[in-house]
Amino acid sequence: MPDPAAGIGAFVRTGVKENAERELLVVPRWEQTDWETFFSHARRMNVARGKVLIQEDASERVIYFVASGLLEVTSVLGSQSLGTIAKVHPGSVVGELAFFDGKPRSAKVWAVADSELYRLDYDDFQRYANAHPRQACDLLMAIGRVVALRLRRTQTRGSR
Repeated sequence: MPDPAAGIGAFVRTGVKENAERELLVVPRWEQTDWETFFSHARRMNVARGKVLIQEDASERVIYFVASGLLEVTSVLGSQSLGTIAKVHPGSVVGELAFFDGKPRSAKVWAVADSELYRLDYDDFQRYANAHPRQACDLLMAIGRVVALRLRRTQTRGSR
């Protein structure tokens, strides 16, 4: 089994202020041991440059945490490509919409560079939340913050 402490450096952040406008997963009260406990419930995986991680319309209730590398999110609206709609850097998450609502994937995500990720299935999150309710709440608020930043950024782009 992989060492849960390996690869979590991107998630250990010391303060919200320095990352306030970045789409990083910031959990202010968490220490290294909190991250290690959380990532022990996830599966570490590597995605090679050019490989698709998430296919649009796929059905899976999984969220990915980016430990290293770079991911790109692309989407299509009807028959028109929207092109690149986001780049996801280490310390952030991808796949959160389908994770939360259980609906098919809304975009395609592929690795721009070799990437190390942590994959968390919904059932594994439920087990984690049952064992660590306060930390699960902290994590959900942090993911919610990332979703809110992305939504605001999308609204700002659309109003230009």
